[in-house]
Amino acid sequence: MSSFPLTRQTFWGNKIYGNIYLIYNVYYNGCFSKKIEHESMKIYNSTQNNIIADEVKVAENFFTRSVGLLCRKSILPSEALIIKPCCSIHTIFMKFSIDVLFVNKKNEIVALHQNLKPWRILPIHLRSHYVIELAAGQIAVNNICLSDIINLETE
Repeated sequence: MSSFPLTRQTFWGNKIYGNIYLIYNVYYNGCFSKKIEHESMKIYNSTQNNIIADEVKVAENFFTRSVGLLCRKSILPSEALIIKPCCSIHTIFMKFSIDVLFVNKKNEIVALHQNLKPWRILPIHLRSHYVIELAAGQIAVNNICLSDIINLETE
């Protein structure tokens, strides 16, 4: 009796490889981690002349955009998640409130939502190119307003 090799080329191999890859991505993209794995990036409000967040994660692929902050228990005031591209978000299954900034291609804030509670769906903002999710209260703390210009600075 010969053994059936589970290689990537076989049907079962593809299925198992895909599931392992999915689990790997969930674990390393922050769903099971307690802290956002951040890039060396800061979000700077050039209109108000202050730093909004200095521990930033960017969600640019399908999986990271889908998961976002859903599996997190909280987010620190210095942390942020940029979802790119994005024109609407939801907080279904989230465990905490967030502040949300909708930013257009010119890096101008076109909409903002403060203290968005779990189990909410925001309307579509067609002018938005990306979304910045912050800890609840950060819009008020940083005095962020509509039409402020946002700069993403890499270190």
